Amino acid sequence: MKGMLYGIGAGPGDPELLTLKAVDALRRCGVIAVPKTGNGEGAAFSIVEQYVGGKELLECHFSMDRDIVKRKESRRQCAERIARRLEDGVDVGYVTLGDPTTYSTYMYVHEIITGMGFEAAIIPGITSYAAAAAAFGDALCEGGDILTIIPARHGENIDDLLDYPGNKVIMKSGNNLANVIDRLKARGYAARTKIAYRVTMDGQRLFADLGEFESSPETGYFTLALVREKG
Repeated sequence: MKGMLYGIGAGPGDPELLTLKAVDALRRCGVIAVPKTGNGEGAAFSIVEQYVGGKELLECHFSMDRDIVKRKESRRQCAERIARRLEDGVDVGYVTLGDPTTYSTYMYVHEIITGMGFEAAIIPGITSYAAAAAAFGDALCEGGDILTIIPARHGENIDDLLDYPGNKVIMKSGNNLANVIDRLKARGYAARTKIAYRVTMDGQRLFADLGEFESSPETGYFTLALVREKG
């Protein structure tokens, strides 16, 4: 009997935010796959470590090269390694930060693995932006509000998305964060943008507006912005 692949959302950082279903899957799976991208994915293992004991770990190294051929090849290699363990009848739990369906490397593997004929299931997790909104005590959207999630890490032109009506979540800013902040300020969002750094993790910092954030040294992969269209 072949094993099953589980895409397990580890949540934003606090192990107490793991779902009961995620913990159950972690305990049942014989192998735990951990993505490695150089962009914080290694943090996912630290969230679940207490539930996996001495189980076999399978590190999946994903290329972040701009060459799509190289990226696809790294995904294929990871999927093939997982497939070998599934062929052995071992269930594999693939752990990812936040939710597997939201900017996660897991979905690439899920598509390949299911295309090979294996069974796979997705266990959703709490996203970083949901955790950030909760930490601030704010609603992401109410009534008929529109919510737009914007990935800004690679420096794409995001002007059209920033001009789109409604509230916004800006994720994956990375080295483009200063550029994003300049564009938000130009649109009059300085007082209506809240920044969360390492939300629910050790070292969490919450900034009520851009002025407060710009006086702080905190920056990096675990930084996201919540922008409200109306004050």
